[in-house]
Amino acid sequence: MIDVILPALPERELSLLSEETPQPSGPRLAGRVVLGGPVALPVTAKLVEPDPELRDFLRTEADNAVYHLVHLSVTCARDAPDPALHSVNLDVTLTAEPVRRGTTVFQPVAWSMTPRRLTAEAKATPPAQAAHLGPRLGFREVLHTAYGERVFLEARRELRSDPGWEIRHTSAARIGGTYRLAMVVRAPRGAVSRAAVAVGATVREGHTLHRFREELEEPLRLTADQ
Repeated sequence: MIDVILPALPERELSLLSEETPQPSGPRLAGRVVLGGPVALPVTAKLVEPDPELRDFLRTEADNAVYHLVHLSVTCARDAPDPALHSVNLDVTLTAEPVRRGTTVFQPVAWSMTPRRLTAEAKATPPAQAAHLGPRLGFREVLHTAYGERVFLEARRELRSDPGWEIRHTSAARIGGTYRLAMVVRAPRGAVSRAAVAVGATVREGHTLHRFREELEEPLRLTADQ
């Protein structure tokens, strides 16, 4: 296992547009959600040098795939006025285009994600300054989910090209504070890969949920430094 220091995250405050009236002049959810990143770090042989098992794994993959460590965060206001956040979703769309015409490439996937699941009673915490990578570039984390506990943060669609996380308001945990998120992306060698990011949120007024969403204009380009 190795510990990888995660890159610092530039932050931006989001102004999420209503999905019910998606016009520029429509209702917005502002001052509630700040997105950190995304930033990406190539997983190179030099990076995993201290772990022979990881070094061998990268060597067996070298002809077909490259790996990237993608780091993001979502910060939700704790003292925002009502209505309170009911859920927050961070969605990533991974794509790849071949460098040479006429060739085909597989689509990138979220090879591993952290945190996978958190409850109000969970002892594990999201990655802060370091990510712990174990065998085959999987994140090492301990899950403590007892029977009947309500999950308030969960990774979704691992091993697919449309991964993401969902943060939910529960009776035991109100949405607020910073949630740090990371994924290892497996992408095709000899291709231009990108990660597009969108953030959605819902607020509840009575029995009605109102949905808001914002997509970053520029996808993150995943560059390999092999």
